[in-house]
Amino acid sequence: MMQLKSSRRILTTLLATATLGLGMAAQADDLVVSATSQTSDDYALAVAWSNQLAESDANHQLTVVDNGSVNGLRQLAAGRLDIAVIGAPHYLDAVNKRGNFSKDPDRLTDSYKNLRSLFAISTSAGQYVVRDDAGIKSFADLSGHSIAIGRPGGNAGRVSSAFLEAYGLTPEDDVDTQYIDYSDAFNQMSNGRLDGTFVWGGLPQAAIDNASRTMDLRFISPDEDKVDAFRDHITAGQHYRLKSVSQQDVENAYQGRVAAEGDVNFWTFPYMFVVDRDLDDDTAYALTKALWNHLDAIKKTSAALNLLRRDEATTGLTAELHPGAARYFREIGLIE
Repeated sequence: MMQLKSSRRILTTLLATATLGLGMAAQADDLVVSATSQTSDDYALAVAWSNQLAESDANHQLTVVDNGSVNGLRQLAAGRLDIAVIGAPHYLDAVNKRGNFSKDPDRLTDSYKNLRSLFAISTSAGQYVVRDDAGIKSFADLSGHSIAIGRPGGNAGRVSSAFLEAYGLTPEDDVDTQYIDYSDAFNQMSNGRLDGTFVWGGLPQAAIDNASRTMDLRFISPDEDKVDAFRDHITAGQHYRLKSVSQQDVENAYQGRVAAEGDVNFWTFPYMFVVDRDLDDDTAYALTKALWNHLDAIKKTSAALNLLRRDEATTGLTAELHPGAARYFREIGLIE
């Protein structure tokens, strides 16, 4: 895999050199970054990052695609892209051949161990919304109802199922759990064929905001006292936590279009941007610096990035920090 990647970059360098010899400008190194989905915070960040590089770094460019976190990591390990986004607990599952990665071939598992992190963000979270007319006021009320718990093959389904099990509810039996991407789930909710859905993102979340303009929605969430039981039902559970969002923040985010019974709990974990360890140090340094040195400008591009914090960029990493990224964070005094 790395031989193919190295060959590609050597060829790119030779072509650029030849172009310069003809008196034309050299092209920038175009790297592909895979985000979770087009409505996720990490996708908004990747787009803003790409735009910032276009303005401040003539040597590097980013092309943003969306593959989901699990598939994105596999694509990176197979050498088909350059940067992927993965949750800190999911990465532990990948290198230990557990969870969604338990059936991956050994060649991918070995490649996962060669990945390094550039930084982490903690702006996104797992959320649950239901139709307000479905009669569901709490997570425990899901018994006998239907809910989309994430796209097929993704980690959200495992997490959602573990929370249901923490309440003594059996997925598929007590709750009609369906593996549907939330964009499709909202369509089914509007037609009355589905009661609720899992959504990943920040506050406000674009898909929820759009759906709330055509139907009345309500947040439900797992309770803090169920977290220990939840962790018993999922691998790397110690890396998951609940993030409390006030009823007032929900009100402000959606102008009263999404109801909440008091404060709401979203589940979250550090989300890492990872690369192959063989990415050269100068490139990793330049990419990391371009993002975090222009944080204020990047945050202005999307309300979903309001909670982006540079002092959290190296917190909760489960993949070793890439040396090039570490150089930048040492320069700004974030790590020693």
